[in-house]
Amino acid sequence: MVNDILKPEEEISRTIETILAIFGGVSGIVVGLIFIIMAFTTPVYDTYYYEPEYWSILFGIISIAGGVIGLVSGAIFRNSVQIASILAIVACLLCLIGGIFVLGNVGFTLLLIAGILGFVRK
Repeated sequence: MVNDILKPEEEISRTIETILAIFGGVSGIVVGLIFIIMAFTTPVYDTYYYEPEYWSILFGIISIAGGVIGLVSGAIFRNSVQIASILAIVACLLCLIGGIFVLGNVGFTLLLIAGILGFVRK
């Protein structure tokens, strides 16, 4: 009878945060690859040579970095919730900076929700 009163609390499943962080990370990587591909396929003609858009490459690299951090946070949500939530929020900020158009905001939103849920749910 004492064991029934003192039984440990049930552990909360972190499946929602994990799925949101993984989808947000994949979205960030896809947006970064789109930016890098656009940098080399969109012609910017000068008089003598072809020059890729360096800003697109920079935004693509930032978005890919945010996506990778988002995937890492999704992988560690079950073990360390606080660290994974911080990583998800950092990744969402990188995806916001890197993803200028609507698809980048999808990764930002998913990672932000995952980070906030990680902090709020107990």
